[in-house]
Amino acid sequence: MCLVVFVCLFGNGLLFAQQTGTSDSLVTKVYNQQFELREDNDFLHFTDRYYSTGTFLGLRKLLTRKNDSAPKRHYGFYLFQEIYTPSDINGTNTRFFDRPYAGFLGFSNEVSIATPRNFWEFRFIMGITGPWSGAEKIQSLFHTTVAEDSRIATWEEQLATSFHNNLYVSYVHEWQWQPNPFSVHFALNPSMAFGSRDIYVQNDVVFYFGKRNPLMSSTAYKQLGSLDREFFFAIRLGYRYLFHDSIIEGNILGDNSVFVVEPYHQLFLYNFEVFYRKGRNDFKLTYNFETPRVPKAFPHLYVSLTYARCY
Repeated sequence: MCLVVFVCLFGNGLLFAQQTGTSDSLVTKVYNQQFELREDNDFLHFTDRYYSTGTFLGLRKLLTRKNDSAPKRHYGFYLFQEIYTPSDINGTNTRFFDRPYAGFLGFSNEVSIATPRNFWEFRFIMGITGPWSGAEKIQSLFHTTVAEDSRIATWEEQLATSFHNNLYVSYVHEWQWQPNPFSVHFALNPSMAFGSRDIYVQNDVVFYFGKRNPLMSSTAYKQLGSLDREFFFAIRLGYRYLFHDSIIEGNILGDNSVFVVEPYHQLFLYNFEVFYRKGRNDFKLTYNFETPRVPKAFPHLYVSLTYARCY
């Protein structure tokens, strides 16, 4: 069943719009599908702790629109793996750990709806923690082949194997304060998560500066169907109230992990994002800063690099 749905969504290839009016028809390609690769890592800041690595592979598709004034709907499917470690990756005594080792391997289904000033995104994930996530093997392989052997983590008492389901809902309302060539946009972005992995409510405020397309055709919201060039940056300020984080304190429905930690319930997040679209290629660079998630930890800074190509 999943294979049939996947083929139906991503097997159509290109959409073609034909405009007539002369003896020769003018055919314009509209690229309605996209491949995306994203890598999160803190190595640029010479650290290897907390949220250490994240790898995401995705396919996105612009769903059929009835007319130009109708909302734009997208569907996305992503496979991803995340790796979390304490600050002392050579330690073996969990009494001195600031957080447990954890890995998460999963997939997500995403649906988004965009109108000229509003954006909705619904994301449902399923995944697994523990040794089956492959996080220990991937990180050990990287340190063995690329880094020094002394940096191979012990993975002492990592989180036990546990299955998770989670729903994430995000809403954006946006205002344009200044038009192009150097536009200014302001957005409010409340969101929430509910499930066995994460439970939280969050609110972000976002400022966009630079040459940017309207909401329904901008890379700021991963919109397909437009190849107009963009180059802009964003400043995002967020506050999250956390009810449960299974990557730190285990599955809320029951967990066999030996070592877990009680996290902070309030978290502040600050992001600086740079977006660039040229033709069918989209690029995004993000500096992510967050306050400590657990009492013994430090603030954390990591980088996200995203490349996407329409086809």
